[in-house]
Amino acid sequence: MEAIEKIVEQLNQQADLEQHQLKEKETARIDQEFQAEIVEIEAEHQKRLEKNLQNLENNYKQATNRQHVAQKQMILNQKQAILERVFVEAVAQMDSWSAKDQQKFAHNALAKMDLQGELVFISGEKSKSIFTDEWLIEQNQRLAYRLVMGKNSVADQAGFILDKDGVQYNFLYQSLVREIQQRDSFQVAQTLFE
Repeated sequence: MEAIEKIVEQLNQQADLEQHQLKEKETARIDQEFQAEIVEIEAEHQKRLEKNLQNLENNYKQATNRQHVAQKQMILNQKQAILERVFVEAVAQMDSWSAKDQQKFAHNALAKMDLQGELVFISGEKSKSIFTDEWLIEQNQRLAYRLVMGKNSVADQAGFILDKDGVQYNFLYQSLVREIQQRDSFQVAQTLFE
């Protein structure tokens, strides 16, 4: 019986050893899987952190760019308003020229025109008392073409228009300044804002 007990004891010892080895093997496998999951979770967490950081950086850059664009737009709007005021003031200043200055301006403009025949001189309402029939007669004596006073005037304007068979040469001060504004506003802005 002792032999049987010895065999049973050996079998028990071998079973205990195998069980212990299996337990160690399973524990090692579980630990390895656990460590792999921790590494994967940490990598995913790091990736999310980096993505969130990148999103924050992008949002910051976008907000900074929007703020910069808004600031530039505000400055541009202010400059545009100043520029517009300059041109409005130029028209107001021309409108308030003395009769002598308006007549001199008109004479110089008419003298530069290379025209022939008869033209209708249409005065702006604000200049009607300045450009009289007598002044027109005086101009006709100096010009190579003939001016005839128009029956109507241009409402709420200073300056004049020449009309030759429907073709008009516009010397209304507001129109002249608007033309300069359209043509030269960039250079005027550069001069003003340097």
